[in-house]
This record gives sequence, C-alpha cells and structure tokens, in this order.
Amino acid sequence: MHVQWDWPVSALRGVGDKRAAHLAKIGIRTVGDLLTHCPLRYEDRRTTQALGELVDGQTACVEVQVCGPGKIVRRGRRRIVTVPATDGTQTVTLVWFNQPYRATQFPRGSRLLVTGRSQLRGRSPSIVVSEVERLDNNEHLSARRLTAVYPLTAGLSQRLVRGLVSQALERIERIPPGVVPATTLKRRGLMTFEQAVRMLHLPASLHDAQQARRRLAYEELYLLQACLARYRSSIKSSADGIRIPAGRAAKELAGVLPFTLTAAQERVIAGILDYLASAEPAYCLVHGDVGSGKTVVAAAALLATARAGHQAAIMVPTELLAEQHHERLSRMLQPLGVRVALLTGGLPRAAAAEVKRDLQAGCINVVVGTHALLQSNVTFADLALVIVDEQHRFGVRQRAALCSKGRQPHVIVMSATPIPRTLALTAYGDFDILVLDELPPGRKPVYTKLLLPCDRRRAYDFIIRRVQEGQQGYIVCPLIKQAASQYLVAAESYYHHLAQQELPDLRLGLVHGAMAADRRRQVVAQFRRGEVDVLVATSVLEVGVDVPSATVMMVENAERFGLAQLHQLRGRVARSRRQAYCLLVSGSDNPQVIDRLQVLVRCNDGFEIAREDLRRRGPGEITGVRQHGLPNLRIADLLADTRTLAQARRDAFAAVAEDPALQLPQHAALRRALQRYSLQQWAL
Repeated sequence: MHVQWDWPVSALRGVGDKRAAHLAKIGIRTVGDLLTHCPLRYEDRRTTQALGELVDGQTACVEVQVCGPGKIVRRGRRRIVTVPATDGTQTVTLVWFNQPYRATQFPRGSRLLVTGRSQLRGRSPSIVVSEVERLDNNEHLSARRLTAVYPLTAGLSQRLVRGLVSQALERIERIPPGVVPATTLKRRGLMTFEQAVRMLHLPASLHDAQQARRRLAYEELYLLQACLARYRSSIKSSADGIRIPAGRAAKELAGVLPFTLTAAQERVIAGILDYLASAEPAYCLVHGDVGSGKTVVAAAALLATARAGHQAAIMVPTELLAEQHHERLSRMLQPLGVRVALLTGGLPRAAAAEVKRDLQAGCINVVVGTHALLQSNVTFADLALVIVDEQHRFGVRQRAALCSKGRQPHVIVMSATPIPRTLALTAYGDFDILVLDELPPGRKPVYTKLLLPCDRRRAYDFIIRRVQEGQQGYIVCPLIKQAASQYLVAAESYYHHLAQQELPDLRLGLVHGAMAADRRRQVVAQFRRGEVDVLVATSVLEVGVDVPSATVMMVENAERFGLAQLHQLRGRVARSRRQAYCLLVSGSDNPQVIDRLQVLVRCNDGFEIAREDLRRRGPGEITGVRQHGLPNLRIADLLADTRTLAQARRDAFAAVAEDPALQLPQHAALRRALQRYSLQQWAL
C-alpha cells in the first residue's frame, strides 16, 4: 500500500502511538518529515576491516561470524555481554553493556556486520558494539554502503529510523517537486527535490550526500525568504505611510550632545532618516555591540518625527530600561522642545492617567514605555513612528499591536545583542538592516577572567581596591531566593552575607525583578549618585543600568548564563574610558562549560560571540528569535549555509518582485506552500 508525503508517520508499518510520540520529539510527524530528516553524518561501510587491522580506540567496521555462545558477566550494577566471533583469520570478542538479550540473539554461525570501538587489550581484540546487523538474512540496511547516522532521542535507534526511511522510500507514491522553479534550479546547478530526498539517505558518495543536503537546505531557505518577501511586499505595496522629512534633525541633535557622533552613528542616522522620508512605511533593524550608541540613533528619529508634528513611541522590555531611556532621551530632546513622557506598569495611577490623556490629545511628542503601551486604553493622536528596543524580548504580535495604534507607522527595531548576518537575514529578512559596527573612541576592551569559587576572596579584595579608587561595581547572581540547590548563589541571601562578612565596609545595594518598582528605582538612583558602592543584582541589570563609574563586575555561577547574556551583562562596566573588569565565577568541572566561558575571556567582539553562541546553542536561544516567529529549520545551518542563504534570498525576493501574487505557473507550488507556511510556521 502506498503512502502520501503529508500522511502521518503512523501510516508506516511499525509506528504505533508510542513510537510516533518518540518521533515527534525530533520533529518527525509526517512521512515528509521523515524523508527530510537530515543525517548527522555518514559512515563508510562499503569496505570492512580485517581483525588484524584494528587500531586501539578507533571505530571499526568488520564482518564476522559468531563462533560460540554468548555470556553475561555482572560487575556491580552493570551486566556485560560478550559474544565470540571470527573473520576466519582471527577471533574477536563482541561486547555490549546492559543489553542481556544480546547473549542469545545471535546463534553460532550468524554472519554479522559490526560497528564499534576497538580495544586491543589482552590476548585477543574486543569491540564495544554500537551497531550490529545480520548479513545472513534480507533485513540488513547498512551493509556495503555509505550509511546515514541520524539524530535520535530516547526510544529510537539507528536501525529503526533507517528501516522507516527505507520503508517510506519504497512506499511513497509521489515525492513532491518542491517549490523552486526549474529555471532557478538549472541556474544554481541544483538537482530536483526528489533526487535530493533519495540521495540524502542513500548516497553513492559523500559528494552526492553534500549536494543533496545543499539542495534541501536551499529549498528550506527559499521558502522562508519567499515568505519574508511576500510579507514585506504586502507592507510596502500599501504605500500609505507617513512622510517624515529629515529636516535639520541630525544637526540639531548633534548640537546638544556632549560628545561627537561616531562615523557609524552618523551613517545609521542618515539611513534611518532617508527611510522615514519615504511614503512607504520603513521597517529597519538597528543592531550593534554593547555601548555602540543605539539610543542616540533612536533620538534622531524621534526628533525628526516630533519636528514633523507627529508622535513616536519607544517600547522596551523592563521598567528599569524604560526609566533609563526616558531620562537620557529627556536630557537630549527636551532642550529642543520635545516633550518625552514615561508610561510603565509601576507608574502611579494618577500619573499614568495623565500621560494617557495627553497622548490622546497629542500633547506628548514621544512616549517611552513597557508592555503598558499595549493596553487598550492607550491611544495616540497621530502615531507615526514605533521603536522597539531589545526587540528579541517581544513577539511579533506585540509589535503589531503597538503599530495598530497608528496609521501604518514607521517601525525601527533595535537589539543590543549583535546578530550574525545569516541569522539577521533569516529572523529579520523583512527589515532593512543597519549595523552600528563602531564603539565610541577611547573605550577599552573589558578584561575578563574566569575564577573558581575558592578565588572569591581575591575577587572581593579586587572590588574593594576599585571602590577605594572611587569606582563602583556589580555582583550578579542567577537567582533571587535560595533554591533547593545549595550550589546556586541567590541574590537576597548573598547580599546579606556580603554585607555582614565579606564586604562589611562597603555600601551595598540590592536589585532584582521581584522588588517593588519604587524600591528598585530608589536603589538604582542611589547607585547612580554614588551613594552605593556595589550593586548586588540578578540579570535584571542586563539592560537599563548605565553608570560610567562602575568598572568591575563579578558574575556568580557564570555557567548559568548564555554567552550573549554574559556579554550584555559585562557591557554594564564598559561605559567609560576607564579599564573595566569582569570576573566570571564558576565551579563547573564540565570541560564544555569551561570552554564556552573561555570564549568571553578571549573575545570582546559581540558579533563574534554571537556567532559562537549560534554555533553552540542554535538560533532559537541566542536572541530569542523564536518569539519573532523564526521557523525551526530542519536542514539548513545558519553558519555553514551562508552562501546558500544569500542565493536563496536573492532568488526568492526576485521571484516575488516579478510576480507579487505568485500567479505564474512556475510559482504555483510556492504559492500553495506559502498558504500553509505563513499560517503554521511564520505565525505573523
């Protein structure tokens, strides 16, 4: 009986509810999902080794015949199975751990293809078996070929997945042709979709496997970029935006700043003002490293909007950051006659009501706020510009909800987490991307050192010396209150411990997300005024605290934070020309964890750190782009497939520009796919 591409994987023999649930954990829900489940690697089993050629500690692939009964030996809680075998010239012991059924699975005389790690100890070699297949029946799937090794989860085995893939390839009635037009495939030198699917699992050579994967990655990226192009086209085609002439905004702003703009800031400001002057709504992403000056760039756009007689809103994820933006923007814009208001959930009811009335009446030029801006009773007289800072903290629908309060307002999203270009083109492909790739002159790289818990006393003494020199510091903890694990440092208890024992002569402050907003504002204000020497905090200060005299940071349980988050945190002490220090304390003995933290020690480049975070953790975690609606790419690798992404983007955007409604015959499959894709995965 045939199966269809979009049928559930349970249509295959041997897949019941339990097995279907295991497959769903690795993204396999349909037959098509199974046939596009990309192997991790391939093992070359076209040739086998003689037992006399084994090398200790290396993976071996041998053909042997069972020559005796299996035995089970108990060693503590482990049961070790040994089965003797031979290749006709030498004997070998096949070894399995905690698989007692293996002792009787293979009768004497069974011919086996065995893959595993060889051990040359004692009188005869042994192989710790990772995979075994019988060669004396017709069920072997991996003998004498390049064999795919798939990503798995608990409850699945390589043999099972290979069997299901083989069954699906035999029973599939029709593999769809894919969405990329034939002319594009020919121009790019790509095989058909069906050829790629079959070759992915049964390649004749590693080159064929690589070409098959490239073709399927291109398909995936082409579909994603076409979705972005359609979305962008639908916005641009309205041509119903609000023209905001640049006027003298850039010069006016420069005239009140106590510093000179960097070349990167001037370039990005000019780009944004050009976009705002268009009748098409602008969609811009501004991203750059910590301290690159995104607030000043935003101020230029806000000033131009106010000068044109319209309103602007800037939405940020935390009250702390909202308060800082309000303070800094007021300092820059109010001398120029621009009224800047603050609206957060922590604002007193009467003050919030006044801000809402003045927004509706058009008396406020710029409002800075948190999610409070999304409330239904917040209305604008003439909202023409929306700026979303720390964009990755918000979802697409939240941004859209704020935009709906105006008539096709221009949109600028900003992120202080640098984003690798490939990820930016994927998550923000519908935006014009502007990069702040320059820091203010005189900023020194943060000196970062990895410490063990036993080094804390040295760290405390270092902080004390910095304070004695007139500087300030931060101590960051992963938790607010003590959890069950005594290993993790909690801010509240640690604050009292420091005040009583370790740093009794210093003035300490405590800030975390569970504090009352008024109390948190009070402590931060004291820190800014220099009335607090060291601020003990959680990651709430990742954004929103900007104190130039703070030059040292100590991060407890540093392994609990991501690379990008740690880089963002240490950016709090890189706000002046003084040398800044970041002390990462970790008691982890995991080599991978230590290697990850050493990236911060070696590197101060946020873009390079973001690339490393992407390589290690994947796109969903590096910037929270799952909230943006980024689909879970099954095949494409955003680091390895940079060239493929660029090609797919050019081709998809060209196709949509040529045929916006995708009515041409060559775009019919793409049109049908996008009808499902945008609803199910893009979730706009």
